[in-house]
Amino acid sequence: MNLVAVAVADYIGVVILIAMLYSSHIRRSEGRFEYKIFSLIAGLSAFACAIDFLTFYVDGKPGQLSRIIGYAGNTYCFMTNPLFSIGWCMYTELKLFKSTVRIRRRYKFIAVPGLILILISLMNLFVPVVFYIDEMNVYHRLPLSYGYFIVEFGYLIYSYVLLKRYESRYGKVRFFPIGLMMGPVIAGCIIQLVFYGISLIWVSLAVGLTAIYMSLQNEFSYLDTLTGLYNRAFLDYVLEQYSRDMGARMGGIMIDVDRFKKINDTFGHSVGDEALIDTARVITLSKPDKAVAVRFAGDEFILILKGTSEEALKRVVKNIRDELDLFNETEGRQYQLSLSIGYTLFDPEKDNVDSFFRHMDDNMYLEKVKHHS
Repeated sequence: MNLVAVAVADYIGVVILIAMLYSSHIRRSEGRFEYKIFSLIAGLSAFACAIDFLTFYVDGKPGQLSRIIGYAGNTYCFMTNPLFSIGWCMYTELKLFKSTVRIRRRYKFIAVPGLILILISLMNLFVPVVFYIDEMNVYHRLPLSYGYFIVEFGYLIYSYVLLKRYESRYGKVRFFPIGLMMGPVIAGCIIQLVFYGISLIWVSLAVGLTAIYMSLQNEFSYLDTLTGLYNRAFLDYVLEQYSRDMGARMGGIMIDVDRFKKINDTFGHSVGDEALIDTARVITLSKPDKAVAVRFAGDEFILILKGTSEEALKRVVKNIRDELDLFNETEGRQYQLSLSIGYTLFDPEKDNVDSFFRHMDDNMYLEKVKHHS
């Protein structure tokens, strides 16, 4: 065992995770559940890096204190492994679907393998089945410990499959390079699995989480912080890119939440925010793969579609209506979500950006008048 190498690896893991947690404290203050989950798994991993070094340091050293540290530290690391894996999958689902209801419903079952391993880790303090420490205070891994690697791989594969299924239906997810997370983690697990006495899992988790966080920094500059949709800055970028391709027709759909002020006044601004998040979710689940969804202003949203037609725009509007009906039937909110929708095609010979928006807004307003009447 090379204690210096373990110390360097764990030190690097602790430092980069603490730096990441410090730089992300503003995002955590927003109170969004996905940020809390991400910070929790980062914090667990940072502490595990420090504990991991302690377990290696006391391995084989005499004394009751070394034995206690060895058992407590290794138990914590084995418990944190499935906790991290469950947390990562929850973060992935929140990142994609923005639904805590989905998390509560699905993770009653998905979390079961990880929770079983946590209970086994605690049971190991009384009946050694995962690891034991002999009379010389030397740590020994037992065959059941390999189950922790298998379950972690299973959760990582689940998150990857979840992302790919989402992309096959709704289009590519920008700013979420899951390979940057999975690559170092899988490599670190395999190396530690094959070479006994090497510690790479926790620093690998630190590298993977930091890679994801760095990518998220780009996302934050182009995303609306409340709904997770793109913001006006990204809309301007998209319109500039699309306007260069005169051969592909561009279409736009403007969506406005009906009686949004009444939701705010009746239930409070936190419920009003929830209604905007719900609207973003309905739009995301309804839009074509390559359509760009933007929170335009307040309770107004815009979908931009490239290479489209009036018939295609009508189909998207119908999809939004169908998804809205399903949402109102199944989610059990305090309010019934209602949307006014207007769409138009961009005519490069007659339109500019201002007239394009004005046509969408006029068509949306006509529908809003119908709703209010």
